[in-house]
Amino acid sequence: MSNYLFQLYHAVPWASLGPFIGAIATIIAATLGALVVIWQNAKQAKRATAQVRHTEALKLKMQVYEEIVGLCRDAVDAEVSYSSYARVFVADLKLYREMTQAGLNWGVPKARAPDLFEKQARFSEAVIALIFLTERWGVIHPGLEMYRLAFNVALHDEGAAYNPYRNIAIRLMPTESPNGPQQGSLFPWALPDDAIIQALEVATDALIQAIDSFGGFIYDFQIDMQNLLVGELFQHRITPREPLDPKIVVARLDDWKKLKGYFENSTAWGKMKDDIDAQVRKANEVRG
Repeated sequence: MSNYLFQLYHAVPWASLGPFIGAIATIIAATLGALVVIWQNAKQAKRATAQVRHTEALKLKMQVYEEIVGLCRDAVDAEVSYSSYARVFVADLKLYREMTQAGLNWGVPKARAPDLFEKQARFSEAVIALIFLTERWGVIHPGLEMYRLAFNVALHDEGAAYNPYRNIAIRLMPTESPNGPQQGSLFPWALPDDAIIQALEVATDALIQAIDSFGGFIYDFQIDMQNLLVGELFQHRITPREPLDPKIVVARLDDWKKLKGYFENSTAWGKMKDDIDAQVRKANEVRG
């Protein structure tokens, strides 16, 4: 066998096979080169696809963030207008009392019941808009459920403070004639006594505290949404607010589960919701 292989080796015209071997080597090299190019193109395509997805995700985040910014701006405007109206009214009453007691001719307070109703309604609409937002975009983070509860708590607390405030305030606000030849003129108005003004101050403080609580949640919400949606673009994160009063609740996504439990179980709104749920279950059992 070895002799046969030796003879075959010497019988093959290796010199004439040179071009053929070179062609084979060229084909192999070209094939390997093509495979490398294909692998590189596939890798680049994968990177490009990932980059497109990332870019589209950033665009969607920016769209959501723009919506959030717009609703938060409206909510802050409504909050400030509402709380300022309540503050100014009680301040005007006290100023009118001081000026008239000093013998000066002073204009009556400018606050009117219809304006108060409009500002309260605008505030409620702004809170509800943010509640709907957290439901609409809950997919972006599970902690948005916590913010939905926080806004519900704030709306409930404002409503609980508004009712007693309204009952006092509308009796003290000057009233304009709605129609007739005297339209726009004031009905007779007299300064209320000190005890009633004091009661209004107490009711005003409670209302403003409830309104400001919502304002705090708006601030917390904007911080978390900046960090969540656009923080990647700027490589920066904003720290949560730190109130001087430790009793003030700060909403934050990094502690959303604990805060969700607090809003559900330790607030007036949460307890009211539990009572309503229990009543509904009981009614369903009776009907069943």
